[in-house]
Amino acid sequence: MATGKKKPPLRVGVVGVGAIAREQHLPYWRELEAEGRVQVTGLCDILVDRCEAEAATCPAAEVFSDYKEMFRKKTFDIVDICTQNRLHAPVTIDALRAGAHVLVEKPMAMNARECEAMIAAARKNGRKLMVAQYLRFDPLSEKLKEVAASGALGEIYTAEARWMRRRGIPGWGKFHIAAESLGGPLIDIGVHVIDLAMWLMNFPKPVAASGKVYRKFGDRKDLFNADWPILYKPQEFDVEDYAVALIRCEGGLTLNLCVSWAANIEKELESVFILGDKGGISTNPPGLFGADHNSLTRTTWDWLSKEDGHRREVRHFCACVEQDLPVLVKPEESLMVQKIIDAIYRSSAKDREVPIR
Repeated sequence: MATGKKKPPLRVGVVGVGAIAREQHLPYWRELEAEGRVQVTGLCDILVDRCEAEAATCPAAEVFSDYKEMFRKKTFDIVDICTQNRLHAPVTIDALRAGAHVLVEKPMAMNARECEAMIAAARKNGRKLMVAQYLRFDPLSEKLKEVAASGALGEIYTAEARWMRRRGIPGWGKFHIAAESLGGPLIDIGVHVIDLAMWLMNFPKPVAASGKVYRKFGDRKDLFNADWPILYKPQEFDVEDYAVALIRCEGGLTLNLCVSWAANIEKELESVFILGDKGGISTNPPGLFGADHNSLTRTTWDWLSKEDGHRREVRHFCACVEQDLPVLVKPEESLMVQKIIDAIYRSSAKDREVPIR
């Protein structure tokens, strides 16, 4: 009996070999490599030592300090982009033009115009583009999406998204420099909970935002940062460390947002909840909440997979390329999230509500 010819492994290149790549991307590409599905053939970072250290466990990987040279010398099926924010758009567009499908870390880019250029490049070159919104791949998120899609919430009318740290300013890299990252917690961790809340609400179109950003801790010489050592100079810190916003969407839906890297609170708070007229869902505490026959009800789950969302994200993108499937995180949705973030920053600067178009 004739058997189909085994497909060669997908050639993967990784641009940016900082903490997110080393801890949350490369381990899962190596796992897929061990399964014979991919081969990591290129690693690029301006700090070549980092690449060489990672290449020790990627036997087929060639090391580069310039991503353009890497794209000229090698051909990739997938490029995984884990650079600082300002490089997301240019590296993505160049990778798409070089014929690769692209997985790019969040946020999608520095502004909506860059996102639109990325989407245009993906369409023109017939390649897949996905932003690494790992929270969508968390098993609890998938369960809550299933509940919301079932109609158990009734008419959804509002959501709230929070991610507040007591003292957790990233002390390394360039998170604290606006020219490199655009902003602080709003675009760093806020992008995750905005995306999750909008996804659970089935992405209603946002029409306006009223927001305010604050910088109260990050530029202080006396900052005590409990989670990580501060390696930057306080005078370099020119992004916000707290943001709050109300986003209005078509159909009267609203999203309340609150994010911080540093705040005088008891402990870190991370939660998304969606409210409908029949029920509500929440990530923390996890469950479906409602009322029935003069009683209040709660549905929880005794067991959910503990599989890491980053692992599911990488494996999902690989499968989408292998089988020519649509990606879960549509780039048009990530553009919508970026438009929300842009509007919050504009609203804060103008001190009034601004439209989202």
